[in-house]
Amino acid sequence: MSIICSVFFWTGFLAVVPYLVLVLYGAYGCKEQDLKKKYNAKWALVTGGSSGIGAAIVRKLASQGLNVVVVALDDSFMASFKEAIVTEFPQVSFRFVGCNLSEAQGTTYMAAIREQTDDIDVQVVCNNAGFITTGAFADIPLERNMANYNTNVTACLQISHHFLNRLLDRQLKGLVTFTSSSAGFIPNPMSSLYASTKIFLTTFAASLAAEYAEDGIDVLVIHPSPINSNFYSNAGKMSALLSAQKLSSSPSVIADTICCNAGKVIVADQGIITVVMKIITTKLLDWNVFTEIMKLALRYTGDYKAMKVRRQANKQD
Repeated sequence: MSIICSVFFWTGFLAVVPYLVLVLYGAYGCKEQDLKKKYNAKWALVTGGSSGIGAAIVRKLASQGLNVVVVALDDSFMASFKEAIVTEFPQVSFRFVGCNLSEAQGTTYMAAIREQTDDIDVQVVCNNAGFITTGAFADIPLERNMANYNTNVTACLQISHHFLNRLLDRQLKGLVTFTSSSAGFIPNPMSSLYASTKIFLTTFAASLAAEYAEDGIDVLVIHPSPINSNFYSNAGKMSALLSAQKLSSSPSVIADTICCNAGKVIVADQGIITVVMKIITTKLLDWNVFTEIMKLALRYTGDYKAMKVRRQANKQD
């Protein structure tokens, strides 16, 4: 029995302690870096840059003297942000690309991005745009699901592929970042597409980091703890998300994380909620076991019961 206990102890120790050392290094051992100087860069690009985390990243980069290409929906958020940001940073140049990243092929938005960036060297690329769709997967119109997938994944692939090749062709140093989510650590029924797209970004970013490290191109993926942003306006009334919103932090913490962790770590688990989730769901509890628990427990949640009521009402209509 003592041997079994010892095995469990050391297994847990070896799984958790190295992870916590890396987390502490990223959170406290990495001081803020000037990305303009680090990469000898003049221009950056931020998707979803007109509000929330994206707007905070734009402001952070501009404060370091980087000129920024802001890519976002051409809506009221973009209009008000455009007016505000040029006033806040008159010494910095901005370019604005109003487009819809949910397009399946990416032809339209990539043409617009190329038009605004072909004459400049974009060395910092922040893939931040994304949103969540809540509800049972089959109950959501396929068009909405595909728009969600294309925004969260396809646009990141298109944009990263384009600018990575530009950096490689011109032998420039650079940084590519991805805003992922701790939702990807576990199965996420009632928001299945969001979790799936975010864990894709994490694995994708980690793979790119290894491929381009020798070329002087850093890749960073961030798992934020709950952040107070427009993310929740697309989240419906799911109780779990509403609870998370009450614990949310300012979007500026993600911008700070990028400047501190770029080139220092590959995966940045930001905030105590993300760290605790990571330990519980990937180190202490087996993922396969977690899926079985989720399958049994979901039916007792208020969100699932409300979905069943709506589905039944739709059938009667």
